[in-house]
Amino acid sequence: MVQGMHLTQIGGGTVLLEPGEGLDPGEPDAYLAPLATYLQRAGARRLIYDLSSVPVIDPLYYDWLKKVYAVSAVCGVRMVVASMSPPTAYALASTLNETPPFDCALNVDRAR
Repeated sequence: MVQGMHLTQIGGGTVLLEPGEGLDPGEPDAYLAPLATYLQRAGARRLIYDLSSVPVIDPLYYDWLKKVYAVSAVCGVRMVVASMSPPTAYALASTLNETPPFDCALNVDRAR
């Protein structure tokens, strides 16, 4: 797969994306086409993006999440962001001037 993204089919047409240390949100072209291919081949209907290992979401990372959302939507896949810590959510909300396009869930189990 692509360095920096761990993708796992967890059943019911759901794919779990766990970003790793090698993920560079400033280089979306390296990830988005392989992600779209994976989602289509897996017959995915939902993508759960697990943020439990992401301590900070800055404007660059937020733009990355919106791009992942857009690619997912083009593939007919609903994206849910899971496990965003409350301090991270608060910091992100205080900088946004828009409603995020993706849904959020407390954790991966609730996102399923």
